[in-house]
Amino acid sequence: MVMVIKINYKVAIFILLILFVSIFAGCTDNSSNGALEYGEDFTFTLLDGTTQSTSWFAGKVLIIDFTGVNCPWCIPQMFVLHEIYKSYSREDVEILSINVWTAYGETIDDVNKLFEAFKCISPCDDEDYFSNLQIRENKEFFGYENGVEFEWTYGMDDSSGTISGKYKISGIPYIMILDKKGNIYYTKAGYTEYNGLSEKLDEIIN
Repeated sequence: MVMVIKINYKVAIFILLILFVSIFAGCTDNSSNGALEYGEDFTFTLLDGTTQSTSWFAGKVLIIDFTGVNCPWCIPQMFVLHEIYKSYSREDVEILSINVWTAYGETIDDVNKLFEAFKCISPCDDEDYFSNLQIRENKEFFGYENGVEFEWTYGMDDSSGTISGKYKISGIPYIMILDKKGNIYYTKAGYTEYNGLSEKLDEIIN
């Protein structure tokens, strides 16, 4: 009986030792191997028809702009994001716009038409095509009467609204900021001004 208790005691010590080593290893910084863990990843379709995932932005702060072509407040939000894009280094901050109104029938062609309206010199017919969105007025307000091109990544949700459903996006524009590991740092529904975005970015970068 005594012998059995002794063996169990040694086994228990051995198990505790293994657990301790495993826990310690889990707390160790493994970033030196170049691998980056990334949070709630999702895949989207680019305007050229190929796919990409948010893990592509790992290691950078990522602003995700959930948007739609026929959303009036999404237009000034795009101009604010353009100012953010110009103000921050690509080493620190990236921007991703995701059209989540695909479930309502918006297509890549609709997005490309909208971009033509942004790029043209005011006044132009492309702006008139989206007269309800006041693109011309927004270009004048932000000082881009000669046109503007948005250089960040633009993607599309699927027709079932998988991405919008994942994050329960009920209204747009909807801004989400992810930290360098893909964790959600900040969210806001509705139009967000430059100062509000830059304040959050400065917090997370610094």
